[in-house]
Amino acid sequence: MFPTIDFSQFAFPIAQVSDNWLRSWLQPIWYLGTGIGIGLMALASALVLFRLLSLTPVSKLAKTPAGHVVAAMITAGLAFLVLRLGGGLLGDTSYHEPALISISTILLCSIVGWAVVFCSGAQAARNALETLTEGVAGHIGITALSIVFVASFLWAAGSRLPNPIIDNPVGTLKSIPEVFSSGEVSRSVIIPGKPQDADAPFVPVPMPEDFTLVRSFLLSTKTTVIMSDAADVSNFVKAPVRVVASEPIQWNSYMPLTELPLASDAGSAVFAQNQEIDENEITVRYLTQPRVPQAVTLVLFAVGTFLIGLSILLQNAVAPRVSAVALATIKNELGQPLFTVLMLIGSLLILLFTFLSFNTFGEDIKLLKDCGITVIMLLAAFQGVWSASSSVSDEIEGRTALTVLSKPIQRRSFVIGKFMGLFWILALMFIVLGTFELIAVSYKPLYDAKESSMDMPGWQTCHVEMFKTIPGLLMGFMQAVVLTAVSVALATRLPLLANLSICFAIYLIGNLSTSIVSSTVGTFPIVEFVAQLVATIIPILEHFQMQSAIDADKTITASLLSGNLIYCLLYVMLAMFLALILFEDRDLA
Repeated sequence: MFPTIDFSQFAFPIAQVSDNWLRSWLQPIWYLGTGIGIGLMALASALVLFRLLSLTPVSKLAKTPAGHVVAAMITAGLAFLVLRLGGGLLGDTSYHEPALISISTILLCSIVGWAVVFCSGAQAARNALETLTEGVAGHIGITALSIVFVASFLWAAGSRLPNPIIDNPVGTLKSIPEVFSSGEVSRSVIIPGKPQDADAPFVPVPMPEDFTLVRSFLLSTKTTVIMSDAADVSNFVKAPVRVVASEPIQWNSYMPLTELPLASDAGSAVFAQNQEIDENEITVRYLTQPRVPQAVTLVLFAVGTFLIGLSILLQNAVAPRVSAVALATIKNELGQPLFTVLMLIGSLLILLFTFLSFNTFGEDIKLLKDCGITVIMLLAAFQGVWSASSSVSDEIEGRTALTVLSKPIQRRSFVIGKFMGLFWILALMFIVLGTFELIAVSYKPLYDAKESSMDMPGWQTCHVEMFKTIPGLLMGFMQAVVLTAVSVALATRLPLLANLSICFAIYLIGNLSTSIVSSTVGTFPIVEFVAQLVATIIPILEHFQMQSAIDADKTITASLLSGNLIYCLLYVMLAMFLALILFEDRDLA
C-alpha cells in the first residue's frame, strides 16, 4: 500500500516578508473587489440574456409545466459541468462526502436553471433592473459597487507608482481559466512483464503537461521498474531511475524541481520498463493549481455575487406576491432605528477587536475571527428574532395582517414573504459587516507584526487569513437564518417577549446539545431519552460553529459547508411548514 497525498485543499504559497505594509493589506481587498466586479458583469450579461429571451417563445415557458422540465435539464447539465470541471473550486470530491457536495452543487445550480426560464418572462425581464435597485437589493448593490470602485482605484492609481500596489493583476486574471482545469488527476498505465529471453519494452507514462502548475506529485508502482526519458537507450539524456514498490516518487511545489528524478521539462516524456516477469501497474497522481493560486478567490467571489443577484431576480419572478410582502417587510424594518443601531455596534466592535490586544502570544487574529463572526451572527440573529416578532406577531395583534390578507394574498404567501424579507435583511447585515470583518482580518497580521517588531508579512499571508474567514461567515449566516425561521413560526402564535425567550433558550440548548446528550449516556433511561428527544427537536447549532477550526488553524472544507447548507435548508423548510400550520387556522379578527 503506497502513501497517499492529501489533495483536499489548496494551500496558497505564503511570502514571509514584505517591504510595504499598505500593499500587503490592500492586495486582498483588490481580490475581493475584482471578484465582485466580475460577478456584477456576469449578472449584467444575464440581464441582457433574459431580455433577449423574453422576445422569443422561451418567455412563455414560465407559465407551463414544460418550463420546469427545461429548468431541470439546465440545472442537471450545469451541475455536471461544475462537478466535472470545478475541481479547483470544490476540492477532491472522492474522499470528502461527494454526495453532500453534489447535492449542494445541484441546489446552487438550480438557481441558475430556474432563473433562465422564469426570469426570461416578459414582465420579469422588463422589471429586472428595477428589482435589483430597490429594497435590500439596492443596498447590497451600493455595497458591491463601492468595493468594486476601491479595487478599480487601487489598480488604476497603483499602477502609476514606481512600485505598483497590486502584484501581477493581469497574470491573476489570466489564471482564472486555469481554476476550472485544476484539481486532482489520477492516471494508470499497465506495464507488460519482462520476457525471459529479451528486455521488456519501454512504455510511455502519463505525466503532467506543465510542472509549474503542479502542487503535489506521486508515482507508485507495484513492481520494480526503470524510469527513463526516452524509449531507446541510445536516446537517453538523463540517467535512468530505478523505482521499487516500497519507495514511490513523491514531490511537491515547495521542493526544487531538480529534486524530481524524472524529466519535467515542457514537452518531455517519461517511459517505464518492467524489471519483473509479472505484469505491473504504475499509478500517477498529481494536483494542479492555477499559476496564481489566489485566482480561486476571484471565481468564488464572482460566483457568490452572481448567485445573490439571480436569487433576488428569481424570487421576484417565481413568487411576485411573496416578493411584495418581503419588500414591504424590508422597507419597514430598514426604517426602524434597530437596524442602524445594530450595524453601528457591529462596525465599532469589529474595529475594536482589530486593535485590541488579546494577549494570546501572536494568535490574536484567531480571536478576531472568532469574536467578529460571533458578533455578526448574534446581531443578525437578534435582528431576525426581534423583527419576526414585531413584524408578524404585532401585525396579527394589530389586525394589520387581516387588512393585508383581504387583498389577493394567501396566508402562506404572507408567512413566507415575511421570512424572505427577514432573510434578505440578514444577508445585508452579513454582507456589510462581513466586508468589514474581512478587511480587518486582512490588516490584523500587519498590525500584530508592527506591535511585535517582527518582519512584515507578505500579502499572501493576509489573503490566506481573509480567505479562511469566509466559510465562518457563511456558517454564521446559516445559524442566524435557522433562528429567524424558528422565530417566524413562533411569532404566528406568541408575543414578542415569549418569542425572544424561547429563541434564546433554543440558541443555548442548540449550542450545547452534543454535550447534553453525551453527559446523559449511562444515566437514568428517562433522562437519556429526554436529552436525545430535545437534541432531535432543537436545531443542533453546534454544526455552524467554527471555533475548533479557528483554534486548529484549519480551513472549513467544501463538504462541511455543503452538509451545513443542506441541514439549514431542511430545518428552514420544517420551520416554515410549522409556521403555515400554526397560522392557517389563526383567527385574525
